Amino acid sequence: MREIISIFIISVFALSGYAQYSGKVFVDKNDNGIYDSGEKLLKGIKVSDGLNVVETESDGKFVLPGHEKERFIFITVPSGYKAVYNHYRKIDDSTVSYDFGIVPYTVGIDNKGSHRFIQITDTEISQVQGNENWAENLHRYSVNEKVAFIVHTGDICYENGLKSHIKLVNTRNMDVPVYYCIGNHDLVKGKYGEELFENIYGPVYYSFDVDNVHYIVTPMAGGDYWPGYTKDDVCRWMKNDLEHVKPGTPVYVFNHDILTEGDKFIYSGKSESINLNEYNLKAWIYGHWHINHIKKQGDVYTVCSSTIDKGGIDHSTSSYRVMRVDRKGDFVSEMRYAYIDNQLCISSPSGKTASNTINVNVYSSNASTEQVTYTCMYGEKVIIKDRKLNPKTDWTWGAELSLDSKYYDKELKLLVTAEFSNGEKRVEEKKFEYSPGEVLVELGGNWTNLLANSEHIGGIISCPLDSLLNLAWSTNVGGNIFMTSPIVYNGMVYIASVDDDNRGRAAICALEAKTGKIVWKHHVEGSIKNTIAIDKDKVFAQDIYGIIYAIDCNNGSLCWKKDIGMGVLPSLTEGLATKDGILYAGTGKYLQAIDASTGEMLWQNRDWGQNQGSTATLSVSDEVIIGSTQWGALYGNDVKTGKMLWSKSQDGLGFRASSPAIKDGLLYLISDKAFFIMDAKKGDIIVRKDLPYSVDATSTPVISENEIIFGTSRDGLVALDRSTLNEKWHCPVGKALIYTSSYTRPDSQTIETSPIIVENTVFVGASDGYLYAVDKNKGSITAKYDLGAPIFSSVSFSGNTLFVSDFGGNVYAFCMKSK
Repeated sequence: MREIISIFIISVFALSGYAQYSGKVFVDKNDNGIYDSGEKLLKGIKVSDGLNVVETESDGKFVLPGHEKERFIFITVPSGYKAVYNHYRKIDDSTVSYDFGIVPYTVGIDNKGSHRFIQITDTEISQVQGNENWAENLHRYSVNEKVAFIVHTGDICYENGLKSHIKLVNTRNMDVPVYYCIGNHDLVKGKYGEELFENIYGPVYYSFDVDNVHYIVTPMAGGDYWPGYTKDDVCRWMKNDLEHVKPGTPVYVFNHDILTEGDKFIYSGKSESINLNEYNLKAWIYGHWHINHIKKQGDVYTVCSSTIDKGGIDHSTSSYRVMRVDRKGDFVSEMRYAYIDNQLCISSPSGKTASNTINVNVYSSNASTEQVTYTCMYGEKVIIKDRKLNPKTDWTWGAELSLDSKYYDKELKLLVTAEFSNGEKRVEEKKFEYSPGEVLVELGGNWTNLLANSEHIGGIISCPLDSLLNLAWSTNVGGNIFMTSPIVYNGMVYIASVDDDNRGRAAICALEAKTGKIVWKHHVEGSIKNTIAIDKDKVFAQDIYGIIYAIDCNNGSLCWKKDIGMGVLPSLTEGLATKDGILYAGTGKYLQAIDASTGEMLWQNRDWGQNQGSTATLSVSDEVIIGSTQWGALYGNDVKTGKMLWSKSQDGLGFRASSPAIKDGLLYLISDKAFFIMDAKKGDIIVRKDLPYSVDATSTPVISENEIIFGTSRDGLVALDRSTLNEKWHCPVGKALIYTSSYTRPDSQTIETSPIIVENTVFVGASDGYLYAVDKNKGSITAKYDLGAPIFSSVSFSGNTLFVSDFGGNVYAFCMKSK
């Protein structure tokens, strides 16, 4: 019946005057791209002219009728094969037969039908130079881990990028099939927006199969220049394509942007539409937003990834996504990070310590970590030999170290070996002294918000303590920790984790402050990416979906839960604050004041919207609440009514990552390339100090008597003289392990965290994985502690103890001694 219909279609189009196109699909045994006598001809291969779709006959041949907008003949590469050169041929008058040679290719498909693919997106390059490292990491990982294919979901970017990117990432040099989508910045000047893209990358919509899954590539609907295609064109072809797909086959669609924020995935133009839910759509994979975000919308997952080469718009980690897909179309996601060469660090135990927990942060961009083992020695004597560590997160491996009491207070040595899937090894050693009775946590006051309070000015601690730190304990919470600062309250430490892979790892955790023991863990629906806060025995957090949680501090039970009604995008990455029994949460027109006890909304902002996601935490005084939007503005609202008092977007204030400190009615903040002092209630700029470096970092300035100290996005830690605002000192740090600050790339010395000052020492964590102790007056580093994973959350302090967390999901308690 299908053959009769095909003949009828061809006859109709022949009468309409369009050219017919014929050719064959064959197994290119000698890999020369030309059909040679005796090479196997393939039946049932789907071939298209951009509108019509037919299947090859038993002799491997096909005939297509052509159509008005024809530009390419292309095939749906079947599972178990890859195209010798390209899956497409440009239509031209000189071509007599459009032949496609394909070769067997089952790499990446296991015996159960599962396979993995990599999504990269929004690389936005302008040249090859400077991009070789991440491309080589991508290549090595793809080969080492036997990835089935790589897909780039658009924004390559502009004319220079389009011409350069194909040299970096293509099927030949990656040794795996590579597919490209077109993004809004890939529509460039020409006869039509996609002309240059087509000349380099081929058709803007097409499909291919891997095992039991059908993958469809679709184009961005519009962009910088008007495209020659329409959504109706894409829709007509997609209908024809899916008519040749067996019912029930799992379908994935790649596009540069999300299709819908609802549950119905209806792809439609002006006159055509197709309901993709009826075709077993499992996932819609996109980019465009420069963020890491997964959301289940009805039965379909929408999956966005950030950028492999640079920090995301909302300071998402520079990364790409690996998806393991089974025969049913269900997937498991894994975020991966470039630029990291066999990183291995023993973060615990370290120095004089009361911690018997082994935490090892290990990562390689080129391969997965297969196994981590440790050996413990006293002098030349082996106490424990070749014990395995257990994976805790994508960075951390750990175990408890059982030592005989005779080795207490003795200098011991830990040797750790990490083995990677490409056969490489890394060995590190660290000396330590296990002294359980000597390093004791002694708590002081509570630390209930970012930098202790809702004004974010509690980062100045005056107490007679030594600046040297000794490790009391370290605990892994089982999920990565992003910009959530540890909160200290009534003998407990509270922290929250993220889950960019949607594996159920996002949670709020309570740890015993003296021991690090996890007392309770409350799992939440989505990642908690920023500040949590405490009021009246409740800990509050908001996840990326706009769900607010009020959790009993004592037992981890849910007191109340509130969905503030945000859409899918942008995700909620801001931090919340508490003050005097009121919770301030949300952002934009979802910014709310909420009764902390009951969850009742007291007011809601109606005056400004969210724009892009920001990593700023709300700053709250007795009179004003300060909110921010990335690529938007800084806003002041009345703290009692929620009415907007002012907004400022000029002078670089539209680049919003950090939270202002509110002190004596003034705002102290950094933004873009300047430091500001502003009137908190009126929004007037009192001082704008231009800086010679970018401060698009999530770092709230700490304001001492003589200094104003903050982190930068590329240039480490900086102190301004408070009286003159001239630079007093500049403290460089190491290059970031993972890039987060918007558009930062190697070798940025990023500090996303807020510093605190204890006596005359500044403590701050950096993206290079080090906790730094810096002389407040001179800016010189007095000590640094290698944790081996990026530190994105600000440190907290109580009594004699500094609490810090790293991206590997580890929380540490470092104690100081009295002078």
